[in-house]
Amino acid sequence: MAMAIRRGVAAVLLSLCLGATAGCDSAEERAEAHFQSGMQLLAAGDVDRALVEFRNVFQLNGMHHDARAVYARTLRERGELAESYSQYLWLVEQYPDDLEGRRALAEMAAESGDWDEADRHVTEALRIAPDDLAAKAVAAALDYARAVEADDAAARDRAAAAAGAMLANVPGSRVLHRVVIDHALKAGDHAGAVRLIEAAIAEIPDDPGLHALRVSALAALDDAAGVEAALLEMKARFPDDPAADDALLRWYVARNETAKAEKPLRDRIGASEGDAAAVVDLLRFIASTRGPQAALGEAEAQIAAGATAIEVEAARNALRFDLGDRDGAIADLGQAVAAAEPSDAVRDAKAALAEMMNRNGNATGARALVEEVLAEDSGNVLAVRLKATALIAADAVGEAINLLRGALEQNPRDPALMTLLAQAHERNGSRDLMRDMLARAAEASGNAPEESVRYAQVLVQDGNLTTAENVLITALRTSPGDVRLLARLGDVYLRMGDWGRAGGVADALEETGGAEAKAAAISLRAAAVGGRESAEDALAFLSEMAGKGEGGLATRVALIRAQLQQGRTEEAVAGAEDLAADFPGDRGVRFVAAYVLDAAGRRGEAEAAYRALLADGSEPRIWLALYKNVQSDPARFDEAGEILAQAAAASPESAEIRWALAGHAERKGDIEGAIAIYEKLYAEDSSNPIVANNLASLLAGYRTDDESLARAELIARRLRGSDVPAFQDTYGWIAFRRGNVEEARAELEKAAAALTGDASVQYHLGMVYEALGMKPEALARFDRAVAAAGPGSALPDAAKAAEAAARLRAEGVVAKQ
Repeated sequence: MAMAIRRGVAAVLLSLCLGATAGCDSAEERAEAHFQSGMQLLAAGDVDRALVEFRNVFQLNGMHHDARAVYARTLRERGELAESYSQYLWLVEQYPDDLEGRRALAEMAAESGDWDEADRHVTEALRIAPDDLAAKAVAAALDYARAVEADDAAARDRAAAAAGAMLANVPGSRVLHRVVIDHALKAGDHAGAVRLIEAAIAEIPDDPGLHALRVSALAALDDAAGVEAALLEMKARFPDDPAADDALLRWYVARNETAKAEKPLRDRIGASEGDAAAVVDLLRFIASTRGPQAALGEAEAQIAAGATAIEVEAARNALRFDLGDRDGAIADLGQAVAAAEPSDAVRDAKAALAEMMNRNGNATGARALVEEVLAEDSGNVLAVRLKATALIAADAVGEAINLLRGALEQNPRDPALMTLLAQAHERNGSRDLMRDMLARAAEASGNAPEESVRYAQVLVQDGNLTTAENVLITALRTSPGDVRLLARLGDVYLRMGDWGRAGGVADALEETGGAEAKAAAISLRAAAVGGRESAEDALAFLSEMAGKGEGGLATRVALIRAQLQQGRTEEAVAGAEDLAADFPGDRGVRFVAAYVLDAAGRRGEAEAAYRALLADGSEPRIWLALYKNVQSDPARFDEAGEILAQAAAASPESAEIRWALAGHAERKGDIEGAIAIYEKLYAEDSSNPIVANNLASLLAGYRTDDESLARAELIARRLRGSDVPAFQDTYGWIAFRRGNVEEARAELEKAAAALTGDASVQYHLGMVYEALGMKPEALARFDRAVAAAGPGSALPDAAKAAEAAARLRAEGVVAKQ
């Protein structure tokens, strides 16, 4: 019987295996079956299901070479570059001699400007296959990039010539095409660049970056017809890329051809009844050219004509919100989405509603709605942006970076996602990654003004003025006359000391018209005159402009400011009095007059003027000016504090007043009070670097618990590598508290050299020197800290410095002079 039972079980098992082969095959065999299925699906054009099959392979056999290579290659072809790069990295980690993986990684790194990574992988690729042409192409591009970085014109010419010679043998090489195009553009050969770009587009027609370069080069040639044709081709080739639409519209608007821009939008609506996207595009265009009120009128008209889709309703209520009807817009859109069946459009509308709620102060409700949207569709772009923004604000930077990278996989050319990722990298202290992502955002936006100015601003902060200039000029070619771009370009030329071109930008600003542009032009021209000739000449220029009435009130205020800067206080006072006489009821002018009296040392008259202004109406800037006036007298320190308390009662929401309160609390030794204020300010706006620095500094400088130090370190990550002395002090002191003494020394020596009168900074450096055994140097710093604080200081670091100095002297240490 036992034998029969055993035979029966064996029979059942055999039957099960025969009936369900997959259950008894090895994991490798099942993985291979999934791979073959994926290849069949890929051949049939069913890419999505093929990718699922390849992922099934990895669950069973993570070392399957061919599946990993095909998966990475397919992702790259789909434009999912970050995930493709990750998969190729996995491939070469498992198979270091895989040529395709090394070559692909080198190409993608080079195309994104990550030359260190490109170097690493192309070196390996050439080791594996010294004659591989694609790898040699990356090596040639690397040579060119190094020559550009070194500002070696001869080496740049040689590298570009070598790249050009290789192109015939490596057709379709993005990196080689970019080299020869960039070389032509840098040489000012825009006609040659256009020919090279046309050749590149013929080989790589679906590269939006090449199309954008063509537009820029044609604009540099003043080929208006060519620019328009190129923009129209971009729009046709990339119908789902909003940057292409925006670039065309910006071009028409800049040339005062708004009717030409509006007609195709209306034609789209007429040709496709019920096309909500066309209506929304029209509303967006009208809002940008004629204002939100005109756009709202158009929205009402479109709805009355039958455009009742949820997208149009969301756009209408967004306009109402921006025009001030916040509660009504939120209520109406809330009812609309509640009554609608779930869909992508409804989820977009819910995300838009969440954004309104957040801006209206209902952060909790907004978060709940965002999570609801993401639960239905984890890739909803607006919901991802909102969640990422909240995560960055909460210093949950790692989670934000992962979320944004995932969203960029699905939307690889979304400038808003790139900008948010740049902010996350900045918060994480990764300035290089931030700068690279801003560069990508500017390119993906079609060199739009907002993204271009943001990128240029970072380049200016880094001292890379030439690149900033190129970025701004490129943006101006498709947005000529944009005041933001011109003003930033003028600032770049002032920093370069290129007074002639700064004057040229001033001319361009004047040609655009408008009060803002006129004021910017006069200010820029005065600075250029002062730089080229002398401060006296700049004053003379402003005086002449004011005498002619050029620039109005702004010019006269600029003249007064310049007189104060040059120490010509009596002239400034006289100018302010004349101004007040000409504008007797203008509070802004009265404030300028009071400020000038203050700057001239006539404190009592200025105080009376500030108090008179406050008697007529509370205003934060006047309270702060009065506070600074009173606290300049050490004997009135407590009275100054009372003024701040009154100011806070009058303007409880003013961040500037609360900021001043925190500083006052710190000076009187109430560190916990200062921390409490900074915590509230940080919770309201964690992006403010000064608030972040001050909070982190107090947490690390005065609290001794590990939790406070960890929080200070988290907040201060963004300060890494900063050139701002106060930020260097904070970062350096946290490094010291963490035991990284040498890193602390490097930061604090720079901070102490710049902030010689700051007692805390000198004390911090003294502590570092003492930890390093440099006691004479430490004693000198402690003495400086005590002297900087002054007698009777309530600053805790001053008392600590005095104690440390006494201890070292008791040991017989002599201060190093």
